[in-house]
Amino acid sequence: MKRSQWSYSTLSIALLIVCLVAVNVVFGFIPLRVDVTDDKLYTISEGTKKILDDLEDTVTIKLYFSKSYAELPPQFKAYAQRIEELLGEYVHLANDSIKLEVFDPEPDSEEEEWAQKYGISRVGLPSGDSFYLGMVALLLDQEVSIPFFDLRREKFLEYDISQTILSLNTPKAPKIGILSSLSIRGGAPQMGQPPGAGEWALYSELKKNFDVEILQTSIDEVPDAITLLLLMHPKRLSEQAQYAIDQYVLRGGRLIVFVDPNSNHEARNSRQQPGRPPDTRSDLSKLLKNWGVEYDAGKLVGDFRYATQINAGNGEIVRYPVWMSLTREALDAEHPITSQLEKLLFADAGVLKKVKDSPAEFTPIIQTSPDSGMVDAFMVQFSQPAQITRDMKTDQEPKVLAALLRDKFKTAYPEGRPPNVPKNSEEQNKKEEPLAPLKHEHLNEAKEAQSILIVADVDFASDTFSVQKLNFLGQMMIQPLNDNLNFVLNAVETLSGNDALMSIRSRGRFSRPFTRVLALENLAQLRFQKEESTLQKSLQEVQEKLKMLQERKDPKKNRLLTKEQQEEIRKFRLEELQTRKRLRMVRKSLRQDIESLGNFLLALNVLLIPGIVAILGVVSYRSRTRKRKI
Repeated sequence: MKRSQWSYSTLSIALLIVCLVAVNVVFGFIPLRVDVTDDKLYTISEGTKKILDDLEDTVTIKLYFSKSYAELPPQFKAYAQRIEELLGEYVHLANDSIKLEVFDPEPDSEEEEWAQKYGISRVGLPSGDSFYLGMVALLLDQEVSIPFFDLRREKFLEYDISQTILSLNTPKAPKIGILSSLSIRGGAPQMGQPPGAGEWALYSELKKNFDVEILQTSIDEVPDAITLLLLMHPKRLSEQAQYAIDQYVLRGGRLIVFVDPNSNHEARNSRQQPGRPPDTRSDLSKLLKNWGVEYDAGKLVGDFRYATQINAGNGEIVRYPVWMSLTREALDAEHPITSQLEKLLFADAGVLKKVKDSPAEFTPIIQTSPDSGMVDAFMVQFSQPAQITRDMKTDQEPKVLAALLRDKFKTAYPEGRPPNVPKNSEEQNKKEEPLAPLKHEHLNEAKEAQSILIVADVDFASDTFSVQKLNFLGQMMIQPLNDNLNFVLNAVETLSGNDALMSIRSRGRFSRPFTRVLALENLAQLRFQKEESTLQKSLQEVQEKLKMLQERKDPKKNRLLTKEQQEEIRKFRLEELQTRKRLRMVRKSLRQDIESLGNFLLALNVLLIPGIVAILGVVSYRSRTRKRKI
């Protein structure tokens, strides 16, 4: 090759590299985003987009994060970065409707004072230090804060942020009525428990987005202000109460019904009479049949495919089929209520069927597998789980656990409002008092088609089967165990007309740590624990020596400390100082190793693809040059 040709080739390669770098720089300023993560973690969902589109005034979001705190654990640094990136997506999509401000609240600073005024929590670490990671959203004279972004709620990060913005932009929340024979509000909290410790997590979550009212089971008429009515374990409702529900539906009210052939929650909390098991069934037979649903309160379903592993006592582990850990295969992937759910846990649930020749549209959204069978409900109160598992027989037919009905419903009381029915012989002798007049006239048929959701279980919505409650800095933190609450909240938001948040739930986890990073963290943790144990052992030894020296102290001398004691204390303080220094070095080494690995991966991610493209370009160019010579 001649010198001029070599120079030309070198210049061409140099120009190619310059062009690649220029293209990367230019594309850095182009607002083009491609989310290739498995669960589309960085793609803002449609619900959030709808919330942002409805904003009329500018919402200011202030993120408070202790970025300059050197001892902050790496996982919180990474989480804070993801939060800031997600908020940046909000700003990008909302145009001028979202304004983001990020603050580093250092100790004794003005930023820290404002963080405390907004209710941002200062979170303590085992080392005794603390940091901030929270946000506040401001709109006109309103403010709503997230005191702390808990890593355990990482799955609900977008939901929590969008819910905060929505609460600012929603002047009046829909009103939800709850009629239940169970005490979902709980009683007075015990000593040492934070407020709300006794109430169901479902009730707490509903109160965040809705105006919730608890209705009496003896109700005569459902108030007009109720947008959606939840019937949770309705037991022995009077004809008057059932008539009130019937007319509420015909007036256009929306309804969710939870019936149960055996409520574990009620069984655990009821006072059982000797020799007589409590009646834990609930039914709404007259109304259900009228709506086109067949339900047997004396039967419950089990499924061997979705059987849950439990401790049956005496160290025996049993896969219990009547406690069903339902996966995506059991859920309707096309329905918005269940399309994004992953796992549900139903316990002692019943079965729903469509009444033959019913005109209602019956849509199953949760079903068992064909490996399911029926069990008499009373058996779970008298038989051990292992015995029930052995005795249950499958019939190779899927069974419906939850279904959505839609129809232009007719009344179950064509003759009008039912009279008072005496409950016992004493009331039969009393003079029947006239019924109080109702606000609405009797309806025989709904004007428009309505939807009713029927679920053949209520225990799945209780805390025992849905969440773990944690007392965190005096606040009750809720950690979901599954998607049970998501299912109810999705259903409530759908049927109440507020579906903006629904597509945000159950979006997967951002945290996908590398095994190498985990190995580094585990190694550093082991070293930290070893150093800490050494320090504690040293402390105990010095305390024992001090005690021995104190016993040998000369009582005639008034000095508080002898020379020996002073020398021992000096040695201990020096040893403690050196040990704490070693602990800091361990943490520093951990951060440096992880950050070095992160920088290497970042450089690899940035340079690898352009490098491959450059090499392919050079090879292609040289190949074509050689062909021209031939």
